[in-house]
Amino acid sequence: AQYVEYARDIYDSGELLLSLINDILDMSKIEAGKRALSETVIDVDRVVQSVVRLIASRAKMGKLKLTINVPKDLPALRGEERALKQVLTNLFTNAIKFTPEGGTVSLDARIDEFGRICIAIRDTGIGMSPEDIPVALAPFGQIESALSRKTQGTGLGLPLTKALVELHGGVLDLQSKLGSGTSVTIILPAERVAKKEAELTIY
Repeated sequence: AQYVEYARDIYDSGELLLSLINDILDMSKIEAGKRALSETVIDVDRVVQSVVRLIASRAKMGKLKLTINVPKDLPALRGEERALKQVLTNLFTNAIKFTPEGGTVSLDARIDEFGRICIAIRDTGIGMSPEDIPVALAPFGQIESALSRKTQGTGLGLPLTKALVELHGGVLDLQSKLGSGTSVTIILPAERVAKKEAELTIY
């Protein structure tokens, strides 16, 4: 049993190291202007459900309520599926990490009045002060708190997420209040909304 525990610790350490290396490589490519998007037409609901399956167990372990709202008529998106998954996974992971037991993490997707796709992930966690937001968005920036000391990360999740959103021509809007949770909204431009092919009418 002790050897199994050792093996699990080695595996978890390897996963953490691999994640750190991948984040550093992605961030370096973006900063060097070498990160190109491999674009396809993305079913947003399918990608969201895929990410939710990955993070659901973490939310359950943290005794958190997870709510997802993606309209069935939400149009498809032109972009890189891997990057979108990375963005959503990072945001969900942060929300879960910094939300105490009994809290809520939610995702809402919609088309706004300008035709842009907006995906918002909100939590009822510890939040952060306005002066801490630039630190959180800076590479390797970490906010010091009792909860963050127990859940150390690489400090690259949010900066990489912001960079990947901007690579799509989008904006990442982060709103937070200390002790009242955080809301992160991904706003992707209207030109990335995949238009439905016009139906052929035969007279």
